[in-house]
Amino acid sequence: MEILKVICYTVLMYFYLILIIRIMGKREVGSLSIFDLAVYFTISDLITMSIIDHTVPIYFTIVSVGILCFLQISLAFITLKNKKIRDFIDGKKAIIIDNGNIDFQEMEKQRYTIDDLYNQIREKGLDSVTAIRWAILETSGKLSVITYKDSISNFPDPLISDGIIDKENLKKVKIDEKDLLNKIKEKKIKSLKDIRLCLYINNGLTFILKSSKTSK
Repeated sequence: MEILKVICYTVLMYFYLILIIRIMGKREVGSLSIFDLAVYFTISDLITMSIIDHTVPIYFTIVSVGILCFLQISLAFITLKNKKIRDFIDGKKAIIIDNGNIDFQEMEKQRYTIDDLYNQIREKGLDSVTAIRWAILETSGKLSVITYKDSISNFPDPLISDGIIDKENLKKVKIDEKDLLNKIKEKKIKSLKDIRLCLYINNGLTFILKSSKTSK
C-alpha cells in the first residue's frame, strides 16, 4: 500500500512539475540566472520532500510550488520591463576581451583565470585569444565569443536598452551622453522610452524602436 502511494505521488508530481516548467517558460539551462536556479532547486526539493515524506499533505507542496511559479513569472515580467531591476536580479555581463585586448582587471574582479578563458574558447573551436575581438562573460557564467571574422559592430553591447542609457558602455566607446541625446533629437525620436535598442555599428548609431522600425 505504501509503495502504491509513492508511485501515485511520484506520477502526480512528475506531471505537475512539467506543467510548472511549461508555465514558467522555456529557457536554455546554460542561460538560467542565479534566481532561476534557486527557484528550480527549491521546487525540486519541495517535490522530493512530498514524495518521500507522506506526513506532509501533498496540497502543501502543490500550493508552495504554485506560489514560487507565480513569483517567478511576476519577477520575469518586471525584469522584462525594467533593465535596472533586471541587472540587480541577474547581474551584469563582463567583457573579458575588449576589442582584442584582454582585460586582466575585469578577470581578477570576476575571479576568472587564464585557464578558465582558454578552457572556454577551446570549447568553441578556437586555439588562441588573438582570433577574438570580443569575449563576454555572461551572467550565467557562459563565455560568448565573437571573432574578428564574425564581428560587424564597434561594440558588442547596446548603448541603450529598453529606454535606459548604459553609461558604462558609453564610456567604453567614448561617446558623450549629450551627443547621444542630440543624435536622438536629430532622428526625431520623441522619447528614450521609444528606443528598444541603440547599437554602435560601422562607427554610427543604429536605433531600434519599440515600433520595430530601425533608424540609422
